[in-house]
Amino acid sequence: MAPSSKPVFVLVPGSAQNPSHYAYLKHLLLSQGYGVLSALLPTVGTGANVTVADDAEYIRSRMLLPVLDNEKHNVILISHSYGGLPASAAARGLGKSDRAAEGKTTSVLGQIFIAAILAKGGDGKDLVASFGGQLPPHIQVDEQENLIKCADPKPPLFHDLPPVLADAAVLSSMDQSLTSFRSPCPAASWDTEAFKGRCAYIRTVNDQAVPYEVQNVLLQGTGQEWITRDIETGHSAQLAAPEKLSSFIIEIAKQFEAM
Repeated sequence: MAPSSKPVFVLVPGSAQNPSHYAYLKHLLLSQGYGVLSALLPTVGTGANVTVADDAEYIRSRMLLPVLDNEKHNVILISHSYGGLPASAAARGLGKSDRAAEGKTTSVLGQIFIAAILAKGGDGKDLVASFGGQLPPHIQVDEQENLIKCADPKPPLFHDLPPVLADAAVLSSMDQSLTSFRSPCPAASWDTEAFKGRCAYIRTVNDQAVPYEVQNVLLQGTGQEWITRDIETGHSAQLAAPEKLSSFIIEIAKQFEAM
């Protein structure tokens, strides 16, 4: 079966967030004729010993490869915040040139990161090291329950939303396994040859969780060239300005499709 004319967006949520937080964004993308797939990461909602590598393996084996190999569709990978770490690792070896070398007709055409954490990975360092050895002040550690918690997610994650939407977003937020922040980050794919020119980063200008300045430092630290866009929202652009965000995503996707 030949790949369909439009790719499927595989959307990886950020820390503490779940697919419902991206529901309207997914609807907008579906309305433009693109397939969309998202899922709750294994590290979210549990204090079990689940690692960032476990998240990466889940994304690869349950979200990417089924679309690529079973359904025979190309993929564009979207990741938000923490999701950028396991998502990029999951895509390693699945770029267009990688797959073509294996005789495969489908691939991950490109990656779109939204206010995402970028770590090269593969060096034994964990997510805390990516934050300079100290977690942001809005994140609390519960050693006994092995959880990362946020006493009030509204200021860092949802400060620019209408009150009813912000309250609902907080209500459906979930704690995350502490192990995911303390386990070694697997090697990313954004610096591999197959994804040169195929990675984009959407910066959230008014972000209080991963500040705009930090996003720029992360980008510069990669040593790579990125397609970049700025959106005038806080951390959760998918809730604050879904129409604008979807227009950026589709614009970038069309660039990837044409390559």
